[in-house]
Amino acid sequence: MKKIVFTKYSNDRADCFSIRTDILQDEAGNRTVMKIPMHPAARQHLEDLSRWEAGLDQIYGEYGYAMNAGKRLDDGSVELAYVQGETLEEKLDRLLEAGQTEGVVRELKNFIEIVRRPAADPDVGMDFVMTDKFREVFGDVELPEGTESMRSTRITDIDLICSNVIIGDPMTVIDYEWCFDFPIPVNYLVYRILHYHIHTKGSRAILEEADLFSWAGITAEEIAVYERMEQSFQQYINRGHVPLHEVFGEFAAGKLRLNEMIERERYHISNETLQVFYDRGAGYAAADSYRISMEKGAVQAEIQIPEDVQGIRLDPGMEPGICVLEKLHFICGGGRELPAKFTANGHRMEGDTVYFPKDDPQLIIQEIEHGATRLLISLRIYQADPYVMERLLEKTRQQAAMRERYRRQIREMENTKAWKAYRAYRRLVERKKQ
Repeated sequence: MKKIVFTKYSNDRADCFSIRTDILQDEAGNRTVMKIPMHPAARQHLEDLSRWEAGLDQIYGEYGYAMNAGKRLDDGSVELAYVQGETLEEKLDRLLEAGQTEGVVRELKNFIEIVRRPAADPDVGMDFVMTDKFREVFGDVELPEGTESMRSTRITDIDLICSNVIIGDPMTVIDYEWCFDFPIPVNYLVYRILHYHIHTKGSRAILEEADLFSWAGITAEEIAVYERMEQSFQQYINRGHVPLHEVFGEFAAGKLRLNEMIERERYHISNETLQVFYDRGAGYAAADSYRISMEKGAVQAEIQIPEDVQGIRLDPGMEPGICVLEKLHFICGGGRELPAKFTANGHRMEGDTVYFPKDDPQLIIQEIEHGATRLLISLRIYQADPYVMERLLEKTRQQAAMRERYRRQIREMENTKAWKAYRAYRRLVERKKQ
């Protein structure tokens, strides 16, 4: 008899992508993974997995990568192997924590080179060509001439990111749900690898100094295009899904003005409360949360950390904005304060400032410091116009790319014979002065 030891609902998507993922365990302790359609329209989405598996194995098999083996069942579900091991993301974090930043950069570069290598093969790759299917999923965007992609007869897994790869021989890709059989820029895959690794955890901010986007040949202009593609992709996943407040709006009668009531309440929540969630091993749930009042978007508080808590999530309101973290520290034995490492579902800016472009901003503390009994919080969240912020971020990226070009030019100049000769001459002059 198998029992469910973990379940995750992905039912906030459109019906055709609405699924549930279960981890099952038998009496002997053996585990399997089940992906189950939550709507009849989602059966095709899961049926495609076997096609994606075969196509990706053919592309990446020669490079030491294999897709997690799956088996389609009669009820439309898919049974997958439960693969244990360290993910590439976990390995990179372990190296970073040990101070081996160069090792992290080297591993990321190796992974990116493997992901993009098939596109350089004439039998697999081609110059990107815009199609109607592409526009439907990623929008109508302009890309540079000669942009590499897989052929339309091949499969492209856009979610081939560090957290979906288990270290081993072969390397195992555990989630290949988001695949397509039309040309997609291979640099978009690289953008997602770097974006979802570097920009989703505060401790990884040091990797910005390696300027991996420039190393990969991705310009600031391309990044802006890929960000728009990512937004279109997220809208594609959620197409047809109507938020509850919009349903209320459709049914609201004139006398009650439900839509206005909902908007007022939403504004009240977003501007006057910080919601604190505890994870005690089963994930975050509203039942295990509470709210702290904020005044004009600001809060200073001390949160107790029960012994069984494994993670803490802070939701500073429900609307997009800029969150400035003045303090996020653990209090350990003897009153010792230690900064708390956190991730966010937004863009990390300078220092501990995070821009949240979408609703429901979240700060997630995945690692509780040993011996920590309390968490000190001091933050303020400001409303921000999304258009202005996107332009600001784009300008910041362009300036960073320009600085890197100047640094590269200086390094190249310093390696010339003329510069070395001048430097030797200056040393000689300085010695004579002494």
